Amino acid sequence: MRTMRMIGIILFCLLSLSVMAKDNLHMMKLQAEMLKLISTNDKDRFTEVTEKLKSECLKKGDERLFYTAWGNQSTYEAAHQNYMLAEEIADNIADYAEDKNSFWGNYVVLHVRAVNALQKQDYQDAEAKFLAAVDFRHKYFPGESAGDDLQELMKIANHRKDQKAGLKYARQILAEPNVAPIHKGRALFRLSQFAFNKSNKELYDSIYGELQALKESDGIGTIEPVVEVNHEIMNGNYERALQLCKDLSPEKRAERMAVIYHRMGDNDKAYEYMAKFKAINDSIVLVSHGNVVASCYVQMNNERLKLEQKVLENEKAQWKYLFIYTLIGAIIIILALVLWQHHQRIKRLEKENVRLGEARDKAVKAFDMKNEFITHITDELRAPMNPIEGLSDILSSGDYHLQPEEREVLRKHIKDNSKRIKKLIDELGELSLFESKKSLPIDYTMSPNHLCRHMVDSMRPLCKPGVRMLYESDLPDDYTVQTNLEAMESLLKHLLQNAIQYTDQGVITLSCVECGDMVRTSVTDTGRGIPEDRKPHVFDTFREMGDNVKLQGLGLTICQAIVKLLHGRIWLDAEYTEGSRFIFELPKMQKQQDS
Repeated sequence: MRTMRMIGIILFCLLSLSVMAKDNLHMMKLQAEMLKLISTNDKDRFTEVTEKLKSECLKKGDERLFYTAWGNQSTYEAAHQNYMLAEEIADNIADYAEDKNSFWGNYVVLHVRAVNALQKQDYQDAEAKFLAAVDFRHKYFPGESAGDDLQELMKIANHRKDQKAGLKYARQILAEPNVAPIHKGRALFRLSQFAFNKSNKELYDSIYGELQALKESDGIGTIEPVVEVNHEIMNGNYERALQLCKDLSPEKRAERMAVIYHRMGDNDKAYEYMAKFKAINDSIVLVSHGNVVASCYVQMNNERLKLEQKVLENEKAQWKYLFIYTLIGAIIIILALVLWQHHQRIKRLEKENVRLGEARDKAVKAFDMKNEFITHITDELRAPMNPIEGLSDILSSGDYHLQPEEREVLRKHIKDNSKRIKKLIDELGELSLFESKKSLPIDYTMSPNHLCRHMVDSMRPLCKPGVRMLYESDLPDDYTVQTNLEAMESLLKHLLQNAIQYTDQGVITLSCVECGDMVRTSVTDTGRGIPEDRKPHVFDTFREMGDNVKLQGLGLTICQAIVKLLHGRIWLDAEYTEGSRFIFELPKMQKQQDS
């Protein structure tokens, strides 16, 4: 039981881990869908997914994701120029965070309001709010990176063409603790542009090496195509640089190709592409709401791509863990089955040992009984044989002159002892016959009255002088039963012989009555009776009784064997005290059985 309980606990833990993994994966999928929908016009679906995510976060106690999802609702409205609604949502977040005393909620409010100011192209207000968010995060979350806000500050500086501020924020991003790879990549990109413009090959190669390492470890958008082009230009691989320009946007492609052809000495083509770049650049309104929104969408799209990649990795890991859990569960179940079978085998062996012990005890008892039986048989045979041997010597010897009367007495002794031997041998054969059978054929229909009267009449001459033998019955003469005639005659004969042997005076009565579907027969005598301590052993073979008087022969043992074969029962009436009374019951109707 203890083993099964432990196995149950382990299986429950594995199931709990599996459920937790599924819940986490579900939340990640909701988050990825939210970031995907934030750049669409499907507001209803965006709101539905975000509310589901917020509800799951409240259930799981994920405070950060809850406020982040709520903040994205404000950002969504600002990106779609619903500025008043965006501010209203930010105010609701602020009130809720203040009520819950949530530092993360207060930070999200600062970040969202800065993003909303950026959406409205109020760069001065946006810069102030982002700086406040950076300070707040450094104060209340000192071990975390403020790369989100610093990246936006770097974008604002680049937009203003404030190279000094852009480089300052880029370096600050790289100095942040636990900075995210995407933020580190944008900062390195900004520094690589500075190194390229300054033609500082050593600095550029160092930054490029860091970007390569970041790409291998992170793998998502950490190297801009223009960085690869600039890398080839810095190393003088102009043909390779021209090939890579096809991956650039039209304005960047024209600008880079102008630089490449100028370095190759083809100033005509350099001038041609520079003119194209100026034309394209003049047609683009750099300070526009669309650019700001696009910048926000690009950042969120990058986050979504990383999250979707993480979802895929987690799904793969979940299948892996599911396989492992299933394998562990199967091993545990197999182990439990093996232990259970081992336990059952032990129980079976214990039962078998008990059964073998009982069989051994029975065998020992049977062996002892056999020895006792042989000893008694030897004694019984030796008792009449000794007189026969001695009397025979006397009759055959010429030293003795016997009178005719004496010879007759000796002859009578020899004859009686010979009969005793013959009777014992006949009873041994009869007992062996009945004990060797599993059943008796029920092939005779008879009247109990007729059989009992016949047995009484045949046995009466054997009674001692002064002993009467009677038959009493409540059955009509036409009353019949089905039985085995030979067995019934033997049964009645042995019971009557036993009564005759131990009755010196009085009456021996054989009687029959009907008891339901059974016929009860009894043999009652007024003989010596049986002592109380010997009554339980009357059907045993050769038991001493009373004053060392042995039961003569095997009659009662034969009676018990016959009654068993006829599907009845036999017993000594312990309540009868005027002698002995043996009773047996047999069914009136019996099924035909083969011997």
